[in-house]
Amino acid sequence: MLRVYRIAGSTTTGMRFELEVAAVKPYDAVERVYSLLCGRHKLTRQQIRIESVIPIAPEQARSRTVKTMLALDKIVRLS
Repeated sequence: MLRVYRIAGSTTTGMRFELEVAAVKPYDAVERVYSLLCGRHKLTRQQIRIESVIPIAPEQARSRTVKTMLALDKIVRLS
C-alpha cells in the first residue's frame, strides 16, 4: 500500500527542498528523493541532508504526480 511522505532537507550548495513522494516505506521515499535530486541537480548523496521524513494523509498531498500515483489501481512493472 502506497503512502505519501513529505521529505524536507537541504544541500551543501545552500538549496532547501521539500518534496512529496509516494512510497511503501520511509526508506524507499528517501531513496527516491536522492534519485530525484542527484539526477536533476547533479548532486552526490553526500551533498544532500535529509532533515525530516513525515508521513502525511493523501488528502494533504500538493504534488500532482503523487495524486496521480495514488489514483492508480495497480502498477505493473515490466522487466
